[in-house]
This record gives sequence, structure tokens and C-alpha cells, in this order.
Amino acid sequence: MTGVKRFYPPFLFTSQVRHREDSHMKRSIIAAVFVAFCAAGLLPAKPPQNVKEVEMTAKKYEFSPSTVEVPAGTLIRFKITALDREHGFEIEGVKDSCVTLEKDKPATYEYKAEKPGTYEFKCCKRCGFSHGKMKGTLVVK
Repeated sequence: MTGVKRFYPPFLFTSQVRHREDSHMKRSIIAAVFVAFCAAGLLPAKPPQNVKEVEMTAKKYEFSPSTVEVPAGTLIRFKITALDREHGFEIEGVKDSCVTLEKDKPATYEYKAEKPGTYEFKCCKRCGFSHGKMKGTLVVK
């Protein structure tokens, strides 16, 4: 059967063409959604530059370190572990900022220190007789 041309019906190739078009369309949609999220500020274009991580412990009536100093505009990432029992962590004047600290379970709390000044943080879960003395200082320069 030399010299015989074979005829392939067009419907045999449409699935391959359709697959290529669908794949291209999916990639275009994903790229467009990514660009839209970046433009809307939902995905950060760059990671924050001024981040300070503070490893902190809470135990019977004290935080360690008890004083934290940062420049204004810094995002503070507190990583706090209660060593002896349940405690809390709250920056005074920050609405709904009380974080429960379970014993031996690290908790993370982020705070954007925007205005210079001295702020107090304290235990916001009743933890014993001298609970009111469990305080620390945040200094924003």
C-alpha cells in the first residue's frame, strides 16, 4: 500500500488542540489572579524589612526579658512560652490583645510598633497572688 494517503478524521485531533488551549488558559488565569492579589495588597510584594523576633518566657509573676526596645515602624513578633502554668500576654491600650499562654506551648503574637513611646505589657490571665506585678515594658524609639 505504498503511495496511499491515509485519511484521519478531524475529531481525532480536536482533543489534543483543546487540551493545549485549556492548559494555556489555566496558566493565564493563575497569572492574572496572582497579579491581582499583589496589586490589591493581599500578597506582599516584598517581605517586611523591620521585623524583630523576641523570644520571651512567662513564669510566676515575671516576663523575661521584661524590657523590649525597638525602633518605630518595627513589626515585633513575640514568641512567648509559659514555663510554670497558664498565663496571658497583653499590651495595654491595644484592644482585644490578650493572648492565652498555655504551659510549655509557645504562642506567637505580632504587634506593629508605630508610635514612639513607652508601653506596658502584662499578664491578662489571673495567675496567682502577685498577678498584678507581672508586667514588662515596651520602648518604641
